[in-house]
Formats: sequence, C-alpha cells, structure tokens
Amino acid sequence: MKKIFVIVVFVIASSLSIVYAQPVNGELVSDTGNIRVVKVWGTHYQRGFAYGYLCSQKIFSVYNNYILPNFGGLLPLAKSIIGNQNNFSIDTIYVTEAKAMLDGMANAGIDTAGISYLDLFVVNFITDLSGFITKKEIIQNCSSLMDWGDATLGTDLNGKSVISHHLDASPLDTNITNNQVVIIHVPSETNEQPWILTGTAGQMAASQAFNIHGVTAFLNTVNGFTALVNKGYEPVTLAIRKGLEKVDFNNDGLHNVNDIRDALSSNTNGYASGFIVCSLAPSTAGYDSLIAMVAELAPQQPYVTFRYNNYTDSIDGDNLYAANDMVKRNNAQIYCSRYLNVSNVIHTNYNGQNIGSSDNWNIMKTQSVQNINLQFIQVIPEDCVFKIAVSHYGNPAYQFAPQVFNFCELFSTNIKSKTVVDEISINLFPNPSVNNLNIEITNATGLFTVEIYNVLNQKIHCSEIGKKSYIDISNLPKGIYLLKIYSKNVSQIKKFVKQ
Repeated sequence: MKKIFVIVVFVIASSLSIVYAQPVNGELVSDTGNIRVVKVWGTHYQRGFAYGYLCSQKIFSVYNNYILPNFGGLLPLAKSIIGNQNNFSIDTIYVTEAKAMLDGMANAGIDTAGISYLDLFVVNFITDLSGFITKKEIIQNCSSLMDWGDATLGTDLNGKSVISHHLDASPLDTNITNNQVVIIHVPSETNEQPWILTGTAGQMAASQAFNIHGVTAFLNTVNGFTALVNKGYEPVTLAIRKGLEKVDFNNDGLHNVNDIRDALSSNTNGYASGFIVCSLAPSTAGYDSLIAMVAELAPQQPYVTFRYNNYTDSIDGDNLYAANDMVKRNNAQIYCSRYLNVSNVIHTNYNGQNIGSSDNWNIMKTQSVQNINLQFIQVIPEDCVFKIAVSHYGNPAYQFAPQVFNFCELFSTNIKSKTVVDEISINLFPNPSVNNLNIEITNATGLFTVEIYNVLNQKIHCSEIGKKSYIDISNLPKGIYLLKIYSKNVSQIKKFVKQ
C-alpha cells in the first residue's frame, strides 16, 4: 500500500505541475548562421519567461563562461551597484521580466539556484557599469552610418533611409560569439508596440534595436567618463528600449527619431558613462532632423547633445556617421581614423550622393572596420529589410555574408506562409493612405486572398482581389498595418500606414 500511495502522490503532483505550468509564449524562428532568432509575445513576464526558456542554455553559457570569469571577485560589487537605487533607476517591469527569464530557464532544466535577476542585469548593463567599475577585459567599440534623402536618390533606395552598424566587442570570446540572438517582441500591453533587439543571449535591453515603424537606435560607447554618486541613472539601453517599445513615446502622433530623442532627454541627470546613440526613421518622416539623429550622452553637463546633418561634421550631404568620440558635445569635433576614412570616401567617391544600400554596407565594411566586429547590421526601414552577420570562430562578422530578413514578416506572429516567391511584385499606393489603398500585382495571375493585421497581430480584414484592386481603409484607426497577399503558390507581406 505504501508503494501505491507514493506512486499516486507522484502522479497527482506531476499532473498539478502540468496544469499550473507557465505556457511558453514564444517560438524559435531560426537557428542558423551562428545566431538564434526567437519570437516572444504577451506581457513582460510572459515574454521574459519565453525568452529564458527558448534561450536557456545560451543565457547560462554567457553567465557561467563569460560574466563569472571576466568579473570574478568584482561581480558582487557590480550587482550591489546595480541594485542600489541611488546608482541606478530601473522600472519594476524590467525586474519582473528578468525574474521571468530565470523562471523560464529553470523550467527548461537549468539550475538557476545561484543566479539572481541582478546577474542578468550585469549582462545587460555592462556599459553603464563602466562608469563605476573599470573593466579593461571588456571593451566595446561600435560605429554607425546613416544615409537618406538626397544621398540615396538615383539608387535602389531612391531617397529611402538606411543605417549600417558595427557592434564591436573585445575579446571575441567564443562564449559570446556562439551565443548571439535576435529577440522579436510582440507585446500585449496596449501602450507598447512590436520591436526587435539583437545582442548577446540574456540581453533584454536595447543596444541594437528597431520597432515596427522602422525607427532604429544603435548604441556606441565613449571612454573616459566617470559616474557621479546619488544620481539614480537609468541605464541607457532601457531609455532606448522605452523610446522604441512605447507606442508613440512622446505622444505627438508621429513615429520618428524624436521618440528616441525625448526618451533620452527624460533622464535629467544624464547617464552613468559616455554614450552615442544613432537613431534613424523612414525618410517619410519629413524633415532631416526627424529622419536621422546622433545623440551624445555623458554623466557630466552637458548631459545630452543632439547632432543632425546641419552640423559641420566633415561629412557631405544627407549622411551621418558616429564612432566612439564626441563631435558636437562642447564642440569637441574629435574625429578618429575610422571617421576620417568614412568621411573621405563619401566625399571623394560619392560627393555625398548616389549611396545605395550596398554602398552603405560596403563603406562600413571597408572604412569603419575592426577585427573585434561581433555583429554587422543593416536596416532599411521602408523596405522592411533587416540584415545581420555575426562573428564565427574568432573571425569578425564583416567577413561573413549576412542573413537577410523581412522584419514585417518577423513581427507577424499569426501570419504563416507556406511559400514565399520573390518574383511576384506587389505595389501599394498611396502609402501612407487615408481612404483607399490601391493594390497592383504583377508577375502573377488569378485571384488572391488579402488579409490585414494590426500591430497586435489581430486579423481585421479578409477578402479576395484580382491583379488590380483597392481596399477601403477609411474606417481603420490611424497607425501601421501588415497586409498579407497570397494564393495557392505565392505569399507576400507588405507594410502600409493609415493616416
């Protein structure tokens, strides 16, 4: 009887654990080219849990084989600094998300008994910690190039905006290079919108990220700055995340670089170290200052300085570049060799114009390169293009061909396509549109099914159309939508904006 009782108790306990187990609100999109692409959706807790579950081994590897050896005896100090509200101000939703990541890891079988959410924050806020702790073993040097408007006219971009970014980190430790991730967030909170981050497993903040509207932000670090006491700094990557993740951060009804500008400006004490943030929006944003911006941040005044293409920065035309030195802050105009190389090529070879998507990529690849290149990224907001290459076997990322994604498709959790054929051509106009959205399909025949999804991935329209048709969108709320067009053998997803 005793044995039977034990078995019954075990079965009941197992059943209860299944009933009350947290569902995994996520899926593995791909795991090739040395980078794992994961999509998570739901609340901050649900997304954190799914992230921790789907990337459990990678997150643990980064903590156990990189953070512990590199910080060593300084890790308790680092955690105490981050956990002290006088040093860092971190919203509770991110504490909840980090704890959920640990819950997800534990659910996947990782022993997390000795790991706290503060350990994950060390992974996320290494650059902010540099203002308090000098760690020579961990060096991050990055750079970004933005082109738009007149600079891209006459090319495949035809005036559209583009940004390429090098994430450079030393050393190129295999415990870092083998654990690179792309995390696609689809929030259920009504005040948040879909966004994507790239980085090292465990990162939940936004060092390299963009949202469904195509607003991007990439972080570069600047050495030589020391944090002040009792300032309660918000980590810069959380400020960036808010600017991207919040629906219209500044409530001006627009989606442009001012969302990032205002998110960064909201921290009146500055930041714990020196940083540069490059932000780009679609060229449809309007004025140059709404399309491209460089923010120079510091823990001493002036805390925040913004640079646009009207500043004398030695680069011609509708182009902005940044590496790891302040240019406009205190009118420093510090130009490193990479900056001068990029400036010279844009002036000599292009005269500031005719810079297409491949030119933007190749200028960065040849003129802004370092052998500690961990990630090489390009985003073309209006075309939903997202390219990423990562380091392999200690070799820099720029040596490898990038993976290419349609980020509109990455955001579409509920939109599944059996076959995608690039030969079909779909033209939506006007885009943005107020009343009627015209659709023209070439290189295909027959009838097509058209579906419209909102930013919460809810299907709000379904109908059949021919090669030329239109949809009345006058009753749709203003915002961004995904339109899926498919037939038996072809399927494509496009983005449009309702004004």
